[in-house]
Amino acid sequence: MNAGPLVQPLFDGPLDVIADVHGEFDALRCLLRHLGYRNDGVHTEGRRLVFLGDLTDRGPNSPAVVSLVARLMARGLAQCILGNHELNILLGERKRGNGWFFGEREALDRSGRVVPQALADERLRARTRKLFLRLPLVLEREDLRIVHACWHREMIDRVRGETDFLAVYYRERQRIDEDLSRLADQQDEVGSALARQNLNPIKVLTSGLEQRCEPFYASGKMRREGRVPWWDGYRDEAYVVFGHYSRARLPGDSAGDLRFDDSRPYAGPGNGRAFCIDYGVARRWRERFDHGPPFRTALAALRWPEKWLYFDTGRAVPVV
Repeated sequence: MNAGPLVQPLFDGPLDVIADVHGEFDALRCLLRHLGYRNDGVHTEGRRLVFLGDLTDRGPNSPAVVSLVARLMARGLAQCILGNHELNILLGERKRGNGWFFGEREALDRSGRVVPQALADERLRARTRKLFLRLPLVLEREDLRIVHACWHREMIDRVRGETDFLAVYYRERQRIDEDLSRLADQQDEVGSALARQNLNPIKVLTSGLEQRCEPFYASGKMRREGRVPWWDGYRDEAYVVFGHYSRARLPGDSAGDLRFDDSRPYAGPGNGRAFCIDYGVARRWRERFDHGPPFRTALAALRWPEKWLYFDTGRAVPVV
């Protein structure tokens, strides 16, 4: 059971918002040092941390990331929201990169090379579930909004009075499936998949809106549903920070999925008030196999209200 409402107040004061960590514990430690945090998570200037979800999967040490974030949250030094990778684990869905949680080693591409990952035992699985079940979907204050994948006012309003995102997820999935069963002769496989994605508020907020597109290969499978750049239509005054959509391009990447403007890698798209700060550290496992450091992917944090991006490499740039 969730510990509170699915939409919660965001910390007051200065913040450092950290993008999807994906089990890259060493990168997280480096980033925290560059941001000026002590090993115990305290910042001498009273800053606090906000995590965008997707704490785990694909990287080498998801258990260490879970343990650190849980300790920081328990001490009131950090907040964290639910991402699609946390949701998959709580639903018991075995997805690419989360074999660690089930105690299984796995390969993440067609080469068959097993990616080194620390594996969970039953005790760690219980602690991980306990943490994930406490996470809200949205954090907000007057000047700043936090969501993992998509700021969608209608979907947020639908969960604002809720406290159990799994109950909402299953309730909405049943409703959608019942509607689809009545329209079985009018809907193809892609249309049904889009309905299950775009009409369930838990799915929309944690993995975004999708649309029909030409087939392309990504994340280990052929896809026929592409991501919708919802931020192009974002017009609110409050800033929104999100992750989920990698802004890092690697050699061989498919051109079929959503891409940001490579000429403006540190810009807020849309009206400039929507910041995606995911710079692809989820694919650092691939870079290790291909060439090792230095890496093109990075773990990033947005320093607020200063509007500077900090990276695990030590680099810092202003958001433009």
